[in-house]
Amino acid sequence: MLKFTWRWRQNRTDARAAMGLLHYKADRINVIRALTAPLFFFYPFVLGFPIHPVLFFLVAFVTIGDMNYILHLHIHHPFTRSAAVNKVLDIALGLVTGMTSANWRIQHKYGHHAGHDDPYVKHDAWELRAYSPLGALSFSLRSIWPTYFEPLKEAFRKGFLGNETRPINYRSAFLEQLAQIGVVSCLFARQPLLVAGYVLPWYVLVYFISRYVDYLNHYGCSDGAYDFANNCLSKSFNTLTHNFGYHTAHHLHAAAHWSELPDLHSRIEASIPQARKKQFSWAFVLMPYHFWRWRRQEM
Repeated sequence: MLKFTWRWRQNRTDARAAMGLLHYKADRINVIRALTAPLFFFYPFVLGFPIHPVLFFLVAFVTIGDMNYILHLHIHHPFTRSAAVNKVLDIALGLVTGMTSANWRIQHKYGHHAGHDDPYVKHDAWELRAYSPLGALSFSLRSIWPTYFEPLKEAFRKGFLGNETRPINYRSAFLEQLAQIGVVSCLFARQPLLVAGYVLPWYVLVYFISRYVDYLNHYGCSDGAYDFANNCLSKSFNTLTHNFGYHTAHHLHAAAHWSELPDLHSRIEASIPQARKKQFSWAFVLMPYHFWRWRRQEM
């Protein structure tokens, strides 16, 4: 174990030393996509829909619908060495997803990963006891609002009423979330139908997907050793989501780069209960398939 830990850290050092601005070469495409995604997403506000609005929404979903996964990677392991560039990425990804980096850091990095989920998700024991369509929908839908609002409220309380700066600067976190609201409000003032019919449904969908994947990650789990997370071992899912399916390894090494997760997973795979290793894809668009598997008692 000590030898593996040393080699893992050495690989991280080598990767950082090799890339200059970027910590890892593999994130080059993620940075490019993050910076260009707002151009695609807000295109209709400048030049109108180039195709039917519904078709444009679907094309956008296929093209940039994974930006929340990219933001998740970025908040755990910032893509660049530059604080300024990282902040630009925060803003770009926050505008496209509606789930700002400040929100992610409060409710996920320093909430979920610290074992403090309660303020940010609404759930009852029956929803997470085992997979069920009703439990998945209930958990995902009821958690949309607290996932959005509680980090905003917490940032205001700790940043302006308490002036807390650890583990993050909560005043800056509140202002970041407020700025995102301001941008959307300005757009609404100019083109209310476009915001109401395009931007807000997109944001709600992003939040719903986030909560549904969170449900998949943890339904049926316990607090036992290596039993606290489900793992999606589908190669297609992990390719598309930058190894997000190796969720036990991600929890144990939250600061690890996504490219390191398969190796980290292989080191602990034998210790993970078989019930926590799923071979099928967790892609959100496969939700009907998940329901079908549930009926066959295969979830």
